[in-house]
Amino acid sequence: MTKRKIRSQKPILADMHTHLLEKRVNPKKWWAAAKKRELSAVAITEHGEKKPRIAYLKLLKNKPEEIILVPGLEAKTKIGHVLVYGKDESVYWPKELQKKNIPITKVLEIAKKNGFLVSISHPYGYRLDSACGIIGEKKVKKLLKENDIGVEYYNGMLGSANDFIFRAKWARKLYNFLDFAEKNRVFKSLRLAKRSGRTKKSLEKISIETLGRVRKAVMLSQHAKFITVGSDAHYPKNIGSAIVQLKRKPKNAGTFLQMIKRNEIILAGPNFYLAKPVDELKKKELFEGLKYITQGKIGGIGKAKIVRKITKKVSGGKRKIAGRIKKIRKARIGKKLKKRIGGRGWRLRKRILKIRKARFGKKLRKAFIKLRKKRFRRKKK
Repeated sequence: MTKRKIRSQKPILADMHTHLLEKRVNPKKWWAAAKKRELSAVAITEHGEKKPRIAYLKLLKNKPEEIILVPGLEAKTKIGHVLVYGKDESVYWPKELQKKNIPITKVLEIAKKNGFLVSISHPYGYRLDSACGIIGEKKVKKLLKENDIGVEYYNGMLGSANDFIFRAKWARKLYNFLDFAEKNRVFKSLRLAKRSGRTKKSLEKISIETLGRVRKAVMLSQHAKFITVGSDAHYPKNIGSAIVQLKRKPKNAGTFLQMIKRNEIILAGPNFYLAKPVDELKKKELFEGLKYITQGKIGGIGKAKIVRKITKKVSGGKRKIAGRIKKIRKARIGKKLKKRIGGRGWRLRKRILKIRKARFGKKLRKAFIKLRKKRFRRKKK
């Protein structure tokens, strides 16, 4: 009997949601990350208002032969962010798609006319850029039922965000710091313990809520005609962290989109072919992710304040506390000195004022003597 060598087929993976220009990523580094993750196809979906065509052309110049580049954009509609894909550069021709607050009916009309593929991105993300947060779940389900539109089944950014509190090193440091602050006597005396306790509980709540958002998006996809999956990568490191695995390798962007529309998918979700399917985020990425998922959540703070609060508490928090301790110490030392010295403090101040006046008086005298001498000389002449 002849033994046949069984070749393990390379999985055909695709990431359908990435960015380039927003964080000024180098196209070469972007492609290096796509190669490292062994992707067969990648969609560039730069934000509509961030010149998506330029992002596509920059990547097209350095495109490797083995990877398919799918042109697309993330349109900012009245119902939130929506992903629009095309088989070629024509997806960037309708300028209305690149305008802010475009009605979803207009997007669907343009897509139908030009043969574009439309999918609702992160349907349960932040309430100001996600469909279910803006118009509600019922209306979204109705929209999916009545139109040829897909749903982002899994968003890599939200999937990684779910891992923030209990796995990411920087998040653990933040969480442990808040836990320490809640119990520490110094923090209690400075009235910071309650604040840190509230923030800690809020972060725990956010972690549970984020897991719920990921699960809800999966459930919502049952009502959609097709699904899309993307990492929502703003940095090269995150490209390919969320993928769709296809049944066969597509020839080009057009055949790839047809396969997605026909649901010719084996697997969808985090990239389980990686050693770490969920990204371990760095400090900068962690802050940006927390910034996104905690908008208006911690302590009922407004949108602009939340950004400052997170960054200050983690990076500048220690300085702020140290400054506050110094002030208290100075105030205490001042009180003790007043008690010990009694009236001496005022006497010292008076003495200093006298010395200053005396010095100023000397200067005046010198100036006056000079003037007198000048006048005396003139009289002689």
